[in-house]
Amino acid sequence: MKHNRRDALRVLGCSATSAAALMLAGCPLAMPESSPMPAAEGDSETVPIDVLVDQTLRIEKQTRGLSTMVNGAWQIFHGVLAYGDEFEVDTPAGRTSALAYFADGGTCSGFQPSLGDRLDDDQRWGLRVDLEASTKIGQGHRDQWLAVVAQAGLGVNAPWVVGEHTLKIDDWMRQAEWDVPLNYETEFSWTLIPLSMYRPTDYRWTARDGDDYSTELLLQSEVMRDLSASVCGGTHRLIGIAFAVRKRVSEGNPLTGVWSDAQQHLDAAIEMARVNQNPDGSYSTSYMHRSGWCNDLGEMLGTTGHVLEFLAISADQQTLRSDWVQRSVRKLCGVLQQCRGIDLECGVLYHALHGLAEYQRRTA
Repeated sequence: MKHNRRDALRVLGCSATSAAALMLAGCPLAMPESSPMPAAEGDSETVPIDVLVDQTLRIEKQTRGLSTMVNGAWQIFHGVLAYGDEFEVDTPAGRTSALAYFADGGTCSGFQPSLGDRLDDDQRWGLRVDLEASTKIGQGHRDQWLAVVAQAGLGVNAPWVVGEHTLKIDDWMRQAEWDVPLNYETEFSWTLIPLSMYRPTDYRWTARDGDDYSTELLLQSEVMRDLSASVCGGTHRLIGIAFAVRKRVSEGNPLTGVWSDAQQHLDAAIEMARVNQNPDGSYSTSYMHRSGWCNDLGEMLGTTGHVLEFLAISADQQTLRSDWVQRSVRKLCGVLQQCRGIDLECGVLYHALHGLAEYQRRTA
């Protein structure tokens, strides 16, 4: 299916003349002078899949760009999610790694970190980032940016500058633990990700309400939630659960109790993704919950990208190398190739690219 630029913008829900809308949500095209022109692409159906994924990730990184002077944190941190410390942005001091820019005290619209509470006797401050739900400028979910930073590979003792203070990622983590009772939305998916990277799975702590919490308790809460009523079809909840289960397995601890429930929850979601996959390789526009297809490329990119992201993080090697998953990888790369040269919504784009990056890492 071919589209000209105007048709594709209409299909993706973007107006060719709506600069304000693209500034808030779209990922604009950019070709930094220091970046080489991308190599020509081959047919997404015939190129070896590892070459196709590498090619897609490289071209998307080279031909799109964001700026701290124009774009919000919601857009930029999604880029960091996909590319880690390799994701570069334009800043007042020039082009640099977005992760390094923020860690060195940089700010932008939607990201203004502040000192939190004094959390213990060593007189260190916590680090807090405000919630700005539904703005697509600031943090949309509790601990979302901490989860992105953790996935980008920063260690728990890595420095993070806030104003005149040099804190650590651990100070950000401890503030998140302290503030768990403030998570009125009961969305612990993003909290589970840094917990799984920076703490053992039997970790317990006391929060600001005086109650004891644990990784297991947050995991149990996530397993109990209705995926079909959760954002992005529940894929974010599943990703948080998957990180926790992966950490448990890496520790050599048994999957009993809530851990067994969590693994069964993941297995059931993987099977539903397979059962409801469309013949063209895309995943259902209703995510895992029932069949669904439409010819809107933006919708297809969003749902297929999110489901692949979940699978790439949670599925075993045999599943990731199966025909049905590889068909979805090729389909996703093909849709991105069709959308080359078109501004795309950053959440849709970078979750899809993160799915491809995780797939590449797990199958390398």
